[in-house]
Amino acid sequence: SCKSVTTLFPKCPLGATMSAHLAAIALLATGLSVFLLVQLFPAQVSTESRNLRQQPLSREVLSSSGNRQCPVDALSAEEGDHDAGVALRRQLVQKWAPEGSADTWDALVPMHTAAAWNSPTVWDIYAPTYGCHRPLHVGGVGSSAWDKSFPLESKAVCNPEQLSREERCVIYSFGVGWDTTFEISMLRFAPHCKVRVFDPTTTAEKFWQLVKAQTPDGEEPPRAPALDFVLVGLAAETSENYREGMLWNNKESINVMTLADIMKNQGDDALTILKVDIEGSERTALPQSVQSGAMAKVDQLLLEVHMAGCESGYSEHGRGKLTRLLDTLETAGMRSFSNIPNLVPVSKGNYPGCAEYSFVNKNGPFVTRSCGV
Repeated sequence: SCKSVTTLFPKCPLGATMSAHLAAIALLATGLSVFLLVQLFPAQVSTESRNLRQQPLSREVLSSSGNRQCPVDALSAEEGDHDAGVALRRQLVQKWAPEGSADTWDALVPMHTAAAWNSPTVWDIYAPTYGCHRPLHVGGVGSSAWDKSFPLESKAVCNPEQLSREERCVIYSFGVGWDTTFEISMLRFAPHCKVRVFDPTTTAEKFWQLVKAQTPDGEEPPRAPALDFVLVGLAAETSENYREGMLWNNKESINVMTLADIMKNQGDDALTILKVDIEGSERTALPQSVQSGAMAKVDQLLLEVHMAGCESGYSEHGRGKLTRLLDTLETAGMRSFSNIPNLVPVSKGNYPGCAEYSFVNKNGPFVTRSCGV
């Protein structure tokens, strides 16, 4: 028989050559037919693959896929990857930090100096330790009329499709500043969620003005009760005269509460997403929430950490405090799947000492019931 060849004109008997040519023509015709059928009769796109930025997800359709529990071996493998990531983080500190100590590193190479930002940087060493099947950046896009001189920030959310499968959806957002795009976007994805914004450095009137100004063109701004504003901050204590952290809008003191006290006051026994941007007070507020047991009731934590070099108000925050914060959050089941340095301070001549971290609770539905979604 004629052997297969790669030349255009094979040196084979004429009959065999013609047979090969006919077979090739038949194969080409079959492929062309399939291509035309696909173009004329395209497959229906599943609801789960729709662009989350354009429309909310259907709870009915998504719930039809069920809240299947992920296999134990898959969850164990993810936890093994996390353990390996934590071990690598500690190895890198031992290798690069003077005397193997993050606190000594802060003393000898402060974060507000240029030498601190030679490779590897703090964000390289304190990298995420966990995977997320479908991370999505939420927010950061406002209306066309919004003043672009103020940067809008997105947050990385893990497996947001799961939101529409959850009957209970409660989102707390601490520290809104001038950016309400995350909260607006979350209600677009899952309109059944209850979104509460907490900020003691602004007013309810200014907050609702921002919501109206930043809602995307052609859409109605969200309103209460789906979205609401509370004039209180998050801290390690409940106080009406709190002075820690960098307070905005010339505030000398603010009204704050612990996470457990706020949840009790709001009537919530668990949180779907907790967004925290509290200008350095996260160093004390979040460990206290772990100690009280409130953090274990949070499914996802979206946190901006504030380090020396980012702005002058964070000069006391370095690698040592970050080490202890991450260790503490991990004891409550939190696993980091994203960290993104905030480069806005760099444009002002500072260093990228602030970063957006995203955590998912290893015991929550965004992990245990989100395999392959």
